[in-house]
Amino acid sequence: MVRIFLIFLSFISLISAKDISSFVSAKNISITESVIFTIKISDVDKNPAVDISKIEDSFSIISGPNIGSEYRFINGDRTSSRSISWTLIPKKHGQLEIPSFKVNIGNKILMTKSHTVQVSKQTADQATKDLFLEVKVSKNEAYVGEQIKLTYTFYTRVASKVLSTEFPEYSDFWVEKLFDPVGIQFTPDNWTDVEIDGYNYKSLKIYEVAIFPLQEGIFDLQSMIMKIETKNKDSSFNRLFWDDPFFDTFSQRSRAKLLVSDTVSIEVFPLQNIPKNFTGAVGNFSLNTSLSNSNIDEGTPLEFKVSLVGEGNLSNIGRPKIEFPDEFDVFEGETNVEKNITDDYSGSITWNYNLIPRKDGSYNIDSIEIPFFNSTTKSWSKAFSNDISLKINKSAVFDSSDKDILNSKSNVIKYIRVGDQKWISSSSSNIQSSIFYILFVALVLFTLPYFTSSFVKLKSYMNEYIKLNTALNNAIHSIEETNSVHENGMKIIIKYFFQKNILINVNIDLLSLKNILKDKIKIEDFDALSKHLSEFQKKSYSQFKDHKDDKKIKKSLKNILKRIDAYV
Repeated sequence: MVRIFLIFLSFISLISAKDISSFVSAKNISITESVIFTIKISDVDKNPAVDISKIEDSFSIISGPNIGSEYRFINGDRTSSRSISWTLIPKKHGQLEIPSFKVNIGNKILMTKSHTVQVSKQTADQATKDLFLEVKVSKNEAYVGEQIKLTYTFYTRVASKVLSTEFPEYSDFWVEKLFDPVGIQFTPDNWTDVEIDGYNYKSLKIYEVAIFPLQEGIFDLQSMIMKIETKNKDSSFNRLFWDDPFFDTFSQRSRAKLLVSDTVSIEVFPLQNIPKNFTGAVGNFSLNTSLSNSNIDEGTPLEFKVSLVGEGNLSNIGRPKIEFPDEFDVFEGETNVEKNITDDYSGSITWNYNLIPRKDGSYNIDSIEIPFFNSTTKSWSKAFSNDISLKINKSAVFDSSDKDILNSKSNVIKYIRVGDQKWISSSSSNIQSSIFYILFVALVLFTLPYFTSSFVKLKSYMNEYIKLNTALNNAIHSIEETNSVHENGMKIIIKYFFQKNILINVNIDLLSLKNILKDKIKIEDFDALSKHLSEFQKKSYSQFKDHKDDKKIKKSLKNILKRIDAYV
């Protein structure tokens, strides 16, 4: 009765929940500060359920949900409330909205009110604080494919330690990391002394990337968020904090602080009047070509390389179209990209070709032209290579029939005969005999797989027949040879039925074994065998082994298996 009364009180408390409130800890903050968003519900004993994921367009959730409970007794009446809160960091400046959310409490749905938070940029005054996070962008306006460099630097005037870092993601951009702190152990040598507005700071480069826009538009890049632990120096401590490796010496007082870099807005313009043979190069490039040999015999392979060198979006540049002489067989090779990330993203991209000349003579590989959008002049430019001349000599090991085989439409590298050739006369009497032997060997090789396949099948059938017909003898032999039928009886039975193809494996428990055998053997044989199996399991776990009835059990077990083998 008391239990029913308590359930009734809980139900009344739940359905009467109508007092819900929400609030933020501050209405005006800077981009580097956090705000606490709290929802509070009165007269409830259950934790509320709420999804605030849509807030992540404007804020990063640093911590939460944190749930708290409060109980009060006023004049004998009990009241309770639940609160749920999150710590948020703004992702951009301006007027940001925390929208209304649905809060589920049992079968009830309550709604919070919306809130507006005014987020200001980091001001010059804030830059003179003890510590801050700065982002430098190489340009705020760029064309599609143009390189933009972002550098994140941490400045501090107090003993500081980086606890965690949340790196931004750059949607709609190709990203190449220039400096990544993952796996790096920072030392005092990594820090640089700088002076800002008369204040001495220690600075440390935290992250640096080159990004390449993939489409036009205006993009607001995410901020970097760092969680920092700061500790104040004891008044009796005389040494500077950066004299110690990575600021390991701290005083008694410490606190955590969140640093947020300013948001960066990038406007991306489309490329206009794109050349017909444009393959995606944006930056500043030069072009080089090389040939492995310029004086060779016909039919001898040679390697041709095209290298585009410079600063820009190397990973997004396609292979150029090259006109080779018609008498060459051309095979495209690998594409290799070598990166240099000491400053801007630069390096080279090399396209390899394998060439086989099919006819002697003098040839030219004409100058190659690769158009690119020059990110310095904001106009179209072209990278040119020099013409390459090469001489193909007549080969003594090729005749006219070889040249016909290596026709211009061939996409396969043919064999190349080297050394002295032993020619066969067409009038030789050995030709017919050679042809006969070749045809005979070909016929044997052609039919051999069929004989091999039949032999394998026959061998498989023989092995299966032997396994089925020796299962009983193997089981009887094992029963007679075992020292304890109680310990090994179950294994012998399982192996017997496995060889009879009733079990698919020998790793099976007693219950599963009985379930399978129940439908496979006669009921009287199943009952007798099941009785033995149960006895084996019971005595196999006993500390007392009784071998007096082993002989009787062995005889009974052999008779049961003989009866089963007659029809299984």
